[in-house]
Amino acid sequence: MTNRFSSSQLLSRTGGWYLLIVIAIAQVIALVGAIPGFLSIQVNTEFSEQQVKAFSIVVPLLVILSNLILLGFSWQVTRSARKRLNAWANDLDKTNRDEEFRAWQEITSFTWRYGIAALVVFLAAVLLPVFFISFSEGEVISSAFQPTALNSPEPIYVLLGGSVSLLVSVILSILIIERLTLPLRLILLPKDFETQLQGRSGTLLNRKFPILTLALITVAVLLIAPIGYQYTVRVLYAEISSLDVFRGLQVQSVFFSVLALVLGAGFSYFVSRAVSDPINDLINTFDKIEQGDLSERAPVSATDELGIVTMHFNRMVSRLESLQGSLEQQVFERTKQLTATNEVGRVAASSLDPEKLLVRVINLLPEQFGYYYAAIYLVDPSGKWAELKEATGEAGRVLRQNRHRLEVAGKSMVGTAIRERSPRIAQIASEEKQRFENPLLPYTRSEIALPLIVGERVLGALNVQSMKEADFGPQVIETMKNMAGQVAIALENARLFQEAQQVIKELRAVQQQYLLAGWSGLVEQKERMEYSIGDESDEDSKKLEVPISLRDHILGQIMLEGKEEWTSEQQSLVDAVATQAAIALENARLVSQSRQIAVRERMLADINSKIWSSATIDGVLQTVVKELGKRLDASQATIELNLENSTSGEA
Repeated sequence: MTNRFSSSQLLSRTGGWYLLIVIAIAQVIALVGAIPGFLSIQVNTEFSEQQVKAFSIVVPLLVILSNLILLGFSWQVTRSARKRLNAWANDLDKTNRDEEFRAWQEITSFTWRYGIAALVVFLAAVLLPVFFISFSEGEVISSAFQPTALNSPEPIYVLLGGSVSLLVSVILSILIIERLTLPLRLILLPKDFETQLQGRSGTLLNRKFPILTLALITVAVLLIAPIGYQYTVRVLYAEISSLDVFRGLQVQSVFFSVLALVLGAGFSYFVSRAVSDPINDLINTFDKIEQGDLSERAPVSATDELGIVTMHFNRMVSRLESLQGSLEQQVFERTKQLTATNEVGRVAASSLDPEKLLVRVINLLPEQFGYYYAAIYLVDPSGKWAELKEATGEAGRVLRQNRHRLEVAGKSMVGTAIRERSPRIAQIASEEKQRFENPLLPYTRSEIALPLIVGERVLGALNVQSMKEADFGPQVIETMKNMAGQVAIALENARLFQEAQQVIKELRAVQQQYLLAGWSGLVEQKERMEYSIGDESDEDSKKLEVPISLRDHILGQIMLEGKEEWTSEQQSLVDAVATQAAIALENARLVSQSRQIAVRERMLADINSKIWSSATIDGVLQTVVKELGKRLDASQATIELNLENSTSGEA
């Protein structure tokens, strides 16, 4: 478009004055179109020197006056268009839709309105005055063959030649204005396609071509007809040799016929360009759109049916671009939602600490979706309160410090979601009756609360607030539900993990106590449990000490001494041996303990069998004392029955 409109710099500097400059240029160039009419008048008339002098003064003045009138007319009928052009030149184009509509209507209808005005003004201000002047000063032709007088045909020639000049000049000026105002139409083209169609007021092709064809035929007739009339008069009343008359008729007929053909060819060129240029623009736009550039628009360079076709085409492409953009936006939003859901799942799988889990999850919502506020509430053990555990922003920090909580049975979206076990959504926050107005969150316009449910238990609720109304669409709500479900499962897993860790911790404490008791008893039985080999070391020897530990309890240690430094491989070997030794020692202790228990149980079983084999009291007493003394290697054993103390106690 830059190559086509070389006047873009002039337009940016002059603004609305550019339109008047274009009209003035068209008026000057259109004077060339008056030449055929002047030539026709000159060929067919013979004015006196006085008439020529009068016409040379009057006609230019009338033409200048007519052009000034047309400039004034153009100034009046293009107010909105010039106003918008001035604003565009000053980078202040902030017009409303009505001004945009009026400016578009003015610029598209200006060509034919100017053409009608030019026809009326030139006819009334130039042609008719000149005709009446020539008529008033016309001569009378007398003939020897006719007793009556014949009025001079010069006024008729003036009227016919002037009509040719008028038609050709107006047509030429219209074509030039149509061409030079193309950049103005592109600038003033409304952004709304309905405004483009409603405001378009140009002449359609079904009117433009018939008018132009009729005008060309009229010009041709007006150029050639006076020639035949003139030579007929000359043959009848003036000329003696008819051969000379017909030769002149032939020359002038050929000349004006060629002139009419040239005019027709010129006008046809301009008209064909007016049709072909918009079509070529459409074809170029087709090619670019075919390559995938839906942002391309065809310039609306015509005001007829081609302009209408271009507007409809641009509207179609705009809708396709909007559809593609909306689809891409939907894919982007859905991808973002899936990414956020996957991120929540990843965080839930990577953290079993409830506090860290809540912090990482709650910060994902503002990061991924740009929401104003997000919080997670958990139900306390009593089930009456939903306590704030984590929230975003400064408001969240203040609420956590104040130990903010909401009553489950009270008036709040969080309490309602927990109580009803279903999401609570307020697309317009001010219209929600069950909403708690938090003074720390004054910019909330929409809100959603989703319960955190695992099985039959409601753990709490996820609360999200936005600064936009109706910001929670169906897909967002579905994504939020999935995220709430993942958070609830993650919290339940974290709780179960903590309980399991607590049980494991208690079991480890019992095991350590059991190990300590077992090995302590073994140490008491044996004063020293140590074994060493080798010679005594000197002071320069290198020592290596590795503890023998089992379940975080140190049973002993392995000490090695040598002359050289112990390598890491040697240390690893000793560590492995110490680990296996600890396991073997514990197994040996358990085997020894099991054997002791087995011996004790067998001893008890033997003693019990002998006791039960005695049938008398003395026999039972003797058997108990004898077996215990023998089994335990006692030096003395005594058993007695204190029946007196038992009797006094009963009394």
